Amino acid sequence: MPRDSIRSLVMSAEKDAVKRFISHMHQSWDQLHVETSQELQAMETMTAAFIHKFPRVTPELFVDLSQFIPFMSVSDIMSFPGASRGVVSKSPPSSHAVDPPVLPLRLTAIRDHSSEMKSPQKKAFVKRLLQSSVVGDVPTWPPYFLSSILPLLPYLPVSHFHQLTSQQVKALHEQLINGSFVSFFSDLYLSLANKVICRLGVLACYMDPAELGSYLQDSAVSSALWQQLSRCISKGLIDANGRVRVKVLTEVVSSLQAQFLFRKILDFKNITMKTLRDLGHIAGGMSCEFFRLWINDTDFTDLLQLVSELPAGARPALVRNELHRPSNGSSLAEGKIDGTLLDILGALLPFLDRDSLALVDRGALALRLEDMRSFCLPKEALRDIAVPVPSCADIRGTFPSAWTSAQLRRMSAEELKACVEVLGQDLALSSEQRRSLWVKLRQSLGPVRELRADQVLALGSVLTEMGDKELQDANLTHPGVLAHLGTLTGWTPQKMRAVTSGVMRKRRLKVEQLTAVDLATFGHLICGLNPSEIKRLSPYNLSVAVLFLRDMSLPCSEQQMEALTSRLSRPEAFGPVSAWGPEIFSEIGTLAAGLPDIVLSALLPEQVEGISPEAVALMPPRKMAVVLSAVQLSWLSPEQAWAVTGPQWAELDAEQRHAVGLARYEGDVLLELRGVSRASCLWGELRLLSCE
Repeated sequence: MPRDSIRSLVMSAEKDAVKRFISHMHQSWDQLHVETSQELQAMETMTAAFIHKFPRVTPELFVDLSQFIPFMSVSDIMSFPGASRGVVSKSPPSSHAVDPPVLPLRLTAIRDHSSEMKSPQKKAFVKRLLQSSVVGDVPTWPPYFLSSILPLLPYLPVSHFHQLTSQQVKALHEQLINGSFVSFFSDLYLSLANKVICRLGVLACYMDPAELGSYLQDSAVSSALWQQLSRCISKGLIDANGRVRVKVLTEVVSSLQAQFLFRKILDFKNITMKTLRDLGHIAGGMSCEFFRLWINDTDFTDLLQLVSELPAGARPALVRNELHRPSNGSSLAEGKIDGTLLDILGALLPFLDRDSLALVDRGALALRLEDMRSFCLPKEALRDIAVPVPSCADIRGTFPSAWTSAQLRRMSAEELKACVEVLGQDLALSSEQRRSLWVKLRQSLGPVRELRADQVLALGSVLTEMGDKELQDANLTHPGVLAHLGTLTGWTPQKMRAVTSGVMRKRRLKVEQLTAVDLATFGHLICGLNPSEIKRLSPYNLSVAVLFLRDMSLPCSEQQMEALTSRLSRPEAFGPVSAWGPEIFSEIGTLAAGLPDIVLSALLPEQVEGISPEAVALMPPRKMAVVLSAVQLSWLSPEQAWAVTGPQWAELDAEQRHAVGLARYEGDVLLELRGVSRASCLWGELRLLSCE
């Protein structure tokens, strides 16, 4: 299937159907064989679509998705599993959420699939891991954690290696000698060699080429070495025909390195065509200004040929063939320059005239804008092509959220109206994108009070950008409409209030009259009721509705959550919390996060057992730190412990963090805190010492 068709199929299918398909692939994985580049691209496209399809990942779904780890792009890895309630991160929350047990599962999956992964993928996973505040400082990493990330250790930044203690290195040595990672120590040695490189000075100019090559390939060491080698070149200390010079010219591994060296050489000597040929890969570091200076030079054709032969360079012969074959079915013959031809043109795009630029397919160009930014495009060309306006077909062929709010604003009303349903289903749209869409659509939809139920459903997440008065005026009383709105997560407290008050006013209902069906239908919108109104809800009806609310991350305030749990502890509902068993805590799900401080501080082990990981993650950070003791935290299951978020962790004291750490690695430690006095244990060096 074409890649766009794969994306469209996955995004348009029902989520349950996609889950079953992923599960079927997981069970039939041994029968799948990815052999051709086309099949590889299909798997990569499918993997990206799956990740985009499920902004929330359960442990069960992650197990099925883990088979796709070798096909994840670096951008997929950096956004999945996202920083969320379940995976602690110092970075802002992404759009992807992941259930609490997924982080240990992720480490296991990475270890299992490490042999199939490429270095960039492992480096990306390392970056994702180091964003997590729960891993703490390197000297505090216990042996069982180091063991779990063993395949990733060679890709840790050198600054982290410097922090390893002698005890940690000794523990690693024992694991590595007994395992299949003996070569790891050579990587560690190279990483630590950074300090030595800095002290070598001009002696680096005379290094053995074989040693030089290994250092240049190591990202942790190469930065300092490149700077020193540029000085060698600029000072003429490298023999023009020597092996070191050949190694330098062929080992350039990034455009930044090439640009850095080219600037240094340009300062040292005039660049001729012969010089450019001699520079090898470093010639790829020439600036746009330098490139344009050669346009009228007699050697410009030779320069184009040289550029085309560089890594990822354009191939002029192919360009000429494609541009001059109007009778052979090329896209140019059809009056447009499509994605295939854009890829062939590559860096030669700036040399198209304005009439040819007008033929560029805007949708194909939008998918390549990041690459275009690195080309030497004149400002007038940027003005002509930088903001392509998508059509409805473009929107359907891509993810709506892939287009900027400015591009969406420029779409015609007719094109937008034809794509409303597709746009409304994309939950990855930002607030700014949704706002741009609503401002544009409002002009063609007419008064909001006249919107039909099917139109409201089609608008989907775009509805969250309606104004407060518009939400009150719109007829949102249809159960199907209200249930759909209750699943959306982009609401502000004021807009949730506008929806619930508008619905109750139109139905002439008081809070006390809301049935269990009404409350279940509200979903997230139940947070549109203020605490005083929540305290007037029927306890029995709320206890029935909680079966539908318990899996939601309700965007309620702390006061609203406490009001909800106070109603559930009424005799007409579940009775006093002191009499609740684990089954009641399981039944109320995330609402357990709203239990009052005095109740949480008195929880028993069997009651803690029933609290869902999602409820743990929703507890206000300061509340968790003040109310739950280290002993209570030690009663958490691994799944519950991994649900502790970054802000929560930051509020915990040393004993509480110790307890959570023990709970996370249950079975991998020598001593657990359960049932032991808070003062009876000490955490020493890299092991646990128990007190008899």
